[in-house]
Amino acid sequence: MEQGRIFSAELSDNSDLYSWIDSQIEVAQQSILLFSRQPHKRLLEYFDVTKIEAYWLSERVTAGALEPSLEKIAHLIVSKLQHNQGLIVVEGLEWLVSLHGHESVLAFIRQIRDEVYQTQWKVIFPINCLVFDSVWLARLRREAPNLEIFAPRDENIKVNQEDNDVEEDLSQEVKIHNFQEVPGEEIELDTRDDGTPKLVMLTRLPFNGFSKSILTRRILQWRRMGLDVSEVEPALSMLDDKSSYELYASVEEKVRRAVELENYLDRYSDNISASELATARFRIRQLTGLNEIEKWILEL
Repeated sequence: MEQGRIFSAELSDNSDLYSWIDSQIEVAQQSILLFSRQPHKRLLEYFDVTKIEAYWLSERVTAGALEPSLEKIAHLIVSKLQHNQGLIVVEGLEWLVSLHGHESVLAFIRQIRDEVYQTQWKVIFPINCLVFDSVWLARLRREAPNLEIFAPRDENIKVNQEDNDVEEDLSQEVKIHNFQEVPGEEIELDTRDDGTPKLVMLTRLPFNGFSKSILTRRILQWRRMGLDVSEVEPALSMLDDKSSYELYASVEEKVRRAVELENYLDRYSDNISASELATARFRIRQLTGLNEIEKWILEL
């Protein structure tokens, strides 16, 4: 990576990002500034937060949190550029776009590009390409060229093989517990014109026969639809099956609401502007603000 430049980096899984940041911590004479969608207690699962400067982008008023304001993020970045050298990672670009709009975020990125030029720093914006339309993505990459830093090819093969192994084990467990999966649940997901997968309603998992391996399979299914279900991940490490299932059930209900809301958007998409539709779909996949989206839909 060249110093004095900004980059985008296609990201499929946050764990890839955090593993990469952990490797960068060991680089000598390099400071790291991270703006994350995750609180510090979650980041601690992946690397030593005390070795970097990290801010949780959140609307909550709490220690370590920073309001997701483009101006405040830019101010913090600029304040670092004249001192030392290092790496700046701005996570959650999709969320910032949903809050501030495509043009404002693009202007913010251009500002950072100009400010970082000829400094000893580099800036990376991890992104989920499926969220953005191809035109805006091309504009973004003109300012912040794509940099392949996550999940090398051999690791991708390993991950895919692990997923296949998990799914083979799970299919046997589903058979043992007599789960009746809904027709078409395992078929390839339909996609929209912009390449994003359509949300589909999956069958509810009953408590009887519920296990961590079956939960893992369900999380994989949700992720493939582009849903942010990080909220349910702690259930995988809970010792109490009842507590694990209760957390799963609460997230499952959110997902079912999200599917219903997106189906409604599809039916009435002709009455909604393209920008509003993209923002609503993104927020639905983040499982955030479902009440607000539902209220907005009812007012259409």
